[in-house]
Amino acid sequence: MAVDRMQWGAEEWQFADLYMPDIESPFANEHGLPCVMLIHGGFWKSEYTSELMKPIAEDLAEAGLAAWNIEFKRWNDQEAGVWMDTLSDVLRAWGQLALLPGIDIMRSMVMGHSAGGQLALILAAKAERKPWLAIAQAPITDLVGADRAKLSDDGDAVRRWIGCAPEEDESLWSNLNPVDNPPVAPVLLIHGEEDDEVPIEQSETYARVMKAKGSDVQKVWLPGDHYSIIDVASDDWLVILNAILDWL
Repeated sequence: MAVDRMQWGAEEWQFADLYMPDIESPFANEHGLPCVMLIHGGFWKSEYTSELMKPIAEDLAEAGLAAWNIEFKRWNDQEAGVWMDTLSDVLRAWGQLALLPGIDIMRSMVMGHSAGGQLALILAAKAERKPWLAIAQAPITDLVGADRAKLSDDGDAVRRWIGCAPEEDESLWSNLNPVDNPPVAPVLLIHGEEDDEVPIEQSETYARVMKAKGSDVQKVWLPGDHYSIIDVASDDWLVILNAILDWL
């Protein structure tokens, strides 16, 4: 496969790696290849990087798809409240995808894991060009509920990323909360039933609320945990990959 790093912004984290298959893909058409934009998890913390999604990018390319593995602004102990930069980076990376040669932009998808799942769902609700499909793996869909449950190692990741408590700016939290923002694209929810990092109730809540609003949301519950669904050696990942290929 071919891998090209593209720096699309001036900041060191404003880059993405494009993975292209080196085989004749059965999914190619006159417009190019379908592409999956990948958004990594890690509770929006700077210690976690796009390397988390590298194996998935490689596996997608080996299956005949393009993959666009992005990096974005994350918070750290010296700099919190970076949500605006994070969203800007994700939306700009999504926009950059439309400029790449060999990509069928009409069949471009977004897939995010954990906090990246939250970003994928917000993109599916707010992006000017809607994705063909949004795939959310163990997503954080209810930020207020996640803050109340103190998800993440120190229990404060959501408010550190946003920069305030829910009661200090309810409208801001709602604007960033997937469960408050119906998607304009089909959504495929993936969750491991044994997930103890982001409980499956996060996905169940989103599915229930969005189906009541008439959104196209499909669920795939798997027997694994938070990490088996991004482990390309796992049976869980094989189910996810086949679901993506079936969409094509």
